Formats: sequence, C-alpha cells, structure tokens
Amino acid sequence: MEEGVWISMEEKGRRKPKITPKRTTTLQKLAYIVRPFVLYMLVKTAAMLVLAIALPALPIAGMTAWVENNAHQLSAVVNGAASLIAVCFLLNDFLIEASTDGEVDIDQSALGQLMRFVRTGFYGSRTTRRAAGLALCVLLGITASLALNIGIGVLSEVMSGAGNPVLDSEKYKTVEAIQYSVPVWLGIVLYGIVSPVVEEMVFRGVIYSRIKKFYSVPRAVVASALLFGVFHANLPQFLYGTAMGVLMALCYEYAGCFAAPVMMHMAANIFIFLMSGLTAWTKVLAMPACGLLSALMAAGILWCMVRNSRERFPR
Repeated sequence: MEEGVWISMEEKGRRKPKITPKRTTTLQKLAYIVRPFVLYMLVKTAAMLVLAIALPALPIAGMTAWVENNAHQLSAVVNGAASLIAVCFLLNDFLIEASTDGEVDIDQSALGQLMRFVRTGFYGSRTTRRAAGLALCVLLGITASLALNIGIGVLSEVMSGAGNPVLDSEKYKTVEAIQYSVPVWLGIVLYGIVSPVVEEMVFRGVIYSRIKKFYSVPRAVVASALLFGVFHANLPQFLYGTAMGVLMALCYEYAGCFAAPVMMHMAANIFIFLMSGLTAWTKVLAMPACGLLSALMAAGILWCMVRNSRERFPR
C-alpha cells in the first residue's frame, strides 16, 4: 500500500469538518425565497409555449381552424395544463415546507408523499373547531372577493371619470375574456380547483413558509401577498391578488392547516366566476352598498378567525 493512503485515527480526530454557512445574508435569503417563484414562472411559460406550438401542429384534419375558432378556450386550458406541469417541479419543496409532522419519507415517491400529505396533513387535526374554522375561510373567500371586485370596479370608474384610466387595463380585459369564454363546468375545474390548488402550493405552501423562517409573520404575509399580486401581471388583478393574498396567508396562519387557504381560494374563484355569468345578480351585487356590507362581513369573519386561533393557541 502506498505511503500516505492511510490516515491515522488521531489525525482524523484533529481534523474539523468544513461548515459552510447557509442563507445567512440577505441575498442568500432572497434567493432561497424567490427561487420557487422564478422556477414556477419559467417552467409555466415554457410549457405554455410548447403546448401553444404543438397543438395546432397535430396531424388532425381541421385542427388549425379549430384552434383559431376556439383560441380563448384553448388558452384557458393551456394555462391550466401548464400550471400543473410547473407545480410538479416544486412538489418536493412543497412537501418539505407544508409537512405537519416534520418528516419526509424518502423511501416514497413524490406522488406517494403527496397522497400521504392529503390524508394526514391537509386538514390538520380533525376537530369540530377546525371544521368551523374552514367554514369561516369559505365565507371569507366569498365576502372578501365580492367586496374587492366591487371596490376595484368603483375605483376604476372614478379614475376613468377623472381622466386617468389606469385600471382600465387591456391585458385584464383579455384575461377576463379568456376566463369567461369556457363553459361553466370547465371554468369550475380550471378556476375553482386547478388554479387554487396550484397557486396555494406555490405562494402559501412554499413561498410564505420560507419567508416565515427568516422574518415575522406580518412581513411574511405582506411579502408573499405582493408576489402573488405581481404574478397576475396587470394592475386590477395585482390589487385584487395582493389583498386576497394577505387574507389567504392569514387563513393559513390562524387556521393552522393548508386546507384553509385552498378552500378560501376555491370559494372566492367559484363564487365570482358563477356570479359574473348571472347578469341580473351581477347588477345587484355590483352596488357599492353591497360592497361595503361584504367588506364589513369579511372583517367580522376575520376577527372571528383570529379570536378562535388565540383561544386554541394563547399568545
């Protein structure tokens, strides 16, 4: 055996392991927090481009004409499919951050771990009070979404009347046209199930949980909500998304389970999607008085949630 190959136990004992500090600087923390957001956006954009190119190129008679005639509906489906593809790249991060028992079974596949989380961690402890908390989240989603939609609509009219149509976004009109081009059943699937689950996994499950490791809960709530608003990429939805992002993060914090923000998000999306298709009800619900009443109800529901949480976990 060549000399120098064997190292004595005494020499090993004198050697100290090299320890590299992790995420100690602001830049390192920022990279750790923002990386999931950037990865999700890059993968989703790439998936949308691939699907948008691949679908018209399918060797099916009349496919190109069908795509042109159903461009808005196809855009909605492509967006949903791309979201599902993109969130798969964050699945391991989500399972680690959202784990309620602090353990990740590395012998299971990512899908197996996700199924285990759904069975054991999604709803948290199954108690009557937890069920009541989730019911409050659903009501908060409905009342807050209505109040914000009316409020942003009124603000848009006021600013347009003052010669500043900053909220009258062409991009938002395009997004709105795409969203309401699909049949009701598909809208419920895309906006009532796929979108809430995926976005909550990214923004509350991963990003909010990571921010909270380094900063206080209020800062984590605001920062994750701002990213959620930026994600929507137009001013009306930025305002709406940021405000709803704050409420969904609070639901996650005070209800103590991942089901809380998901159910709030689902309730808000489904309610607004269905109500927007009912012209008679839309005129009634769009009244400023209805918006004020909804805002007061949302504030009361949030107060009940906070009080309920403090009774369970006294500060």
